[in-house]
Amino acid sequence: MPLSFQELFGNAWGIGLAVIFFGGSIFVHELGHFLAARWRGLKVERFSIGMGPRVFGWTGKDGVDYRISLFPIGGYVALPQMADMSGVEGENEEGAEKLPPISYADKMWVAVAGAFFNVIFAFLLACILWNVGMPMQEGSETTVVGHVDKTIGNGGTLADLGAANTVPGPAYRAGILAGDRILAVDGSSVTHWHQITEAIMLGNRKDATGKPSCVLTVERAGATKDIIVQPELVEMNSTMKDRVRLTGMEPRTSVLLGAPLPNSPAESAGIKAEDEVLAVDGQPVFGADSFIDLLRVDLPGARKLTIRRNGQEKVIEVAPVPILRTNPIGAITHGENGEFRVVLVPVPDAANKDKVRLVIHSATGDKATTEALSLGTILDKADGREITAIRSLEDLVEVSSPGGRDLNIFWKSGTSDGNLILRKATVRIVQPAAIPSIGADIHSRAVIIKRSPIDQFVGAFWSTVNTLTRLFDRSSDIHLNQLMGAISIAKMYVNLSEDIRLVIWFSVVININLAILNLLPIPVLDGGHMLIATIERIRRRALPSKVVIWVQYLFVGLFMSLMAYVLLNDVRRCSGDGDARLRNELLQRHVLRPVDFKK
Repeated sequence: MPLSFQELFGNAWGIGLAVIFFGGSIFVHELGHFLAARWRGLKVERFSIGMGPRVFGWTGKDGVDYRISLFPIGGYVALPQMADMSGVEGENEEGAEKLPPISYADKMWVAVAGAFFNVIFAFLLACILWNVGMPMQEGSETTVVGHVDKTIGNGGTLADLGAANTVPGPAYRAGILAGDRILAVDGSSVTHWHQITEAIMLGNRKDATGKPSCVLTVERAGATKDIIVQPELVEMNSTMKDRVRLTGMEPRTSVLLGAPLPNSPAESAGIKAEDEVLAVDGQPVFGADSFIDLLRVDLPGARKLTIRRNGQEKVIEVAPVPILRTNPIGAITHGENGEFRVVLVPVPDAANKDKVRLVIHSATGDKATTEALSLGTILDKADGREITAIRSLEDLVEVSSPGGRDLNIFWKSGTSDGNLILRKATVRIVQPAAIPSIGADIHSRAVIIKRSPIDQFVGAFWSTVNTLTRLFDRSSDIHLNQLMGAISIAKMYVNLSEDIRLVIWFSVVININLAILNLLPIPVLDGGHMLIATIERIRRRALPSKVVIWVQYLFVGLFMSLMAYVLLNDVRRCSGDGDARLRNELLQRHVLRPVDFKK
């Protein structure tokens, strides 16, 4: 579950890892420039981690100003003989014109050294992972489809209740089946599931109507065929409106059962912890969702589970029972075509525990509606009727017309209150969802993957290159506002901090990213220095200093603007992640019910 903005800065361990590994990656990059400059005899004025004003530091015996700067968006080594970078690095003590010129080889060695050191650092970390292995979800190494969702969306539990906006699953609609082996996406071969999801998300194909499209090459029953799938753009963050291409497919995994609950069908049937389900009534099981779908068929009734226990297969008969997993919630659809929705969750009144209030879980609509009916807002009245529990909606349900009607609702949020009218509104009570259960948790195997440093490098390299390419591809659905900045990177370290191996893996990716990005031929970056040096080499004379300075200042401004834009989006994305976490907590505490088998 993503961490909120407040929790991020309360997690000292995760922040410490971010400082060590992300800050260390920046340090290693700048160390490469520093050592190369010393080797080539260049004057070094400053070694800074971060940009902007100095926070603290010292001047070494070598005369270099070593410092930590205010803004944690990179670092630099001030080398006046390379180029005039005073716009981003501050004024130089000694102008470049007063220093001896340096050769083309000097410039190239020093410029490339930062990226080279990132590659070395990434290689050392990748070797550690190769030795100890990386924990991954089972199914990450397969290309076999385990489950195809009939509908997809971002509603989670609400989607299962029919209280969230969903669309037909693209893979299901296209005819993809569980058990299909995916061989290629848009003509590019794939060898594991991450490549499949990444190729779909970074895809740029569109059909004649402009909708996203991709071609999956699948193997089924020994035959190979191409299937056109139209991915849906699903919103991943309510604040940023980040949308990615999804098809509604999951990889094949094992189905292992946990210890049976007391008085459950699993206990009565003699199921034991870690039994592996291979089939239900002779139908092969490809994963947890596949298993649940097969249990749903022809309820009620006994099922014959083919299981593997201690290496031996056996058939056990068990009768799943429908279990109510949720409490009732309220839903109001509104808009010209019923395209907007307000979801209401019953929550005990903080001032009066015997009283229940309906709290806004989520709301879609125009700007005025979404601002007024924000997460946690209380629905106080509707058409003059006080709303104190789910049953308070019954009168509104009875008077709802098929085409909807205007509904005047009154809301409260802290010390604020107000009212608004929902046009063409229809009220309904969403009844509890019953899910077939045998009374045993379902999980898959934990797997440890050991990939060689070369495989890790190739994967990170092409992932970075493909992402950069799609940023400038008008047919792609990857945009600048989806770039990760320092805050998002720190959040990622925090989210991975429970397992140091995942932190190391992410650091490998970060270092490959830093190496590639810094070698782009853009002024201000290392690749820009190499470009200018190469142009001067070809011309056999230096570029006019004023031209170089103005170009550097222009790109410094663009670079700083981009960093500010990315940082602002990071903050907004944190807000959206925090809302998602609170919505999930509302469901966990007040909607979902524990599984209990009573005698």
